[in-house]
Amino acid sequence: MSEIESAPRTVRDVVCGFCGLGCDDLTVETDGRMVRARDVVCPEAAKLFLRRADAPVPQCSQSGVVTSESDALDAARVLLAGAKATLVAGLGVDIDGGRAVLDLVGRFGGVIDHYASEGLFRNYTAAQRTGWLSTTLAEVRNRCDVLLVIGDDPTAVFGRLFERIVPPNPLFASSRKVIFLGAAPGEKARGQLGHADIVHLEPTDLVAALEAVVGGVQGRTLRGETIGGVPTADLAAAAAALKDAGYAVVTWNSATLSGDGGQVGALVAERATALVDALNVTTRAGVFPLGGRDNIIGVNQMLLWRIGYPLRTAIRSQIAEHDGTLFSTAAALKDADLLVWVSAFRPEPPPEFDGPVIAIAHPETRFARPPEVFIPVGTPGIDHAGTVFRMDSIVSLPLGALRVATLPSVAEAVRLIAGEAA
Repeated sequence: MSEIESAPRTVRDVVCGFCGLGCDDLTVETDGRMVRARDVVCPEAAKLFLRRADAPVPQCSQSGVVTSESDALDAARVLLAGAKATLVAGLGVDIDGGRAVLDLVGRFGGVIDHYASEGLFRNYTAAQRTGWLSTTLAEVRNRCDVLLVIGDDPTAVFGRLFERIVPPNPLFASSRKVIFLGAAPGEKARGQLGHADIVHLEPTDLVAALEAVVGGVQGRTLRGETIGGVPTADLAAAAAALKDAGYAVVTWNSATLSGDGGQVGALVAERATALVDALNVTTRAGVFPLGGRDNIIGVNQMLLWRIGYPLRTAIRSQIAEHDGTLFSTAAALKDADLLVWVSAFRPEPPPEFDGPVIAIAHPETRFARPPEVFIPVGTPGIDHAGTVFRMDSIVSLPLGALRVATLPSVAEAVRLIAGEAA
């Protein structure tokens, strides 16, 4: 691929596909190879959109030694053909890249998982047991009048969250109350919520405090001076505010609730679901689980469409088998004899692994040891067009190319490995 210079330009209404919020109002400046987001309040977007004009063009390598693309593809093909227990992980890809990876796994066999799936499967634990009534970003934005935020301040991961879901002038809510049950909201969150009534309750036992709020909504009498380290009167007041709401929403990020081996995240999802069920007896309410990093929602959706199973699925001899525990990246690594690491959105390094590694990855990825095969690929939404899904699972977003690509997309690289025309 040859580099083609282009005149400086400003591109407006650019979609960001990095965190799952699906912000579609970015302004990006380009000048040849240079790409830079302008006036971006989200540090994640500012960092991941930045591409320097003088950056060297990355090259394929084998065990740290620069090699030709054709030799790297041949070496990857040989490793895949000889492996008996392949793990394909990372999976920070657009939809087309995900399709190509799934086709590759269907051909060679292996386990497939996304590096950010831990939070997703903590939520699945609750959904599988009881089901849940979830809402969408637009519904939260326009109708929610009481928002319960459980756990850490989510703006550390989703920089513009409250700007997007709690605007000053919603269509249908006359007032906004945001109750933080967990860590205190930071300066960024408070800045975005300056028009809202903010309440902060900081428990020593998050699950116990949340359970008390659920009990209050269900009509149980809360006893004692404190529950989970929070004054009982404050928990009762939070329950009353949720019951009086016209449209209450409960949100949390299971990925950051890793206490007790991940059980805290699963229990929060379960209690949040019970809370919304109780509220819906007399009013409207919904859960709004946070997630969506590097198109995990889109990849998961694609797998469900194509094979009927989500992430953490093994495909062997054209037969798919799903197990949310056995086929997680951490568990599958113990039995794997080959790791295929795919990460196009960001330079996310692969986990520690003693066996051979094929990395189809962001060109700035830093490895603890050089992979046996490294094929640098372009970034969706910067080097090539693509499609991602928003965190609420219902909206797909088109990503456009901002510069002429000098690297293949994941889909192109994977199809070349499979011996198909790119």
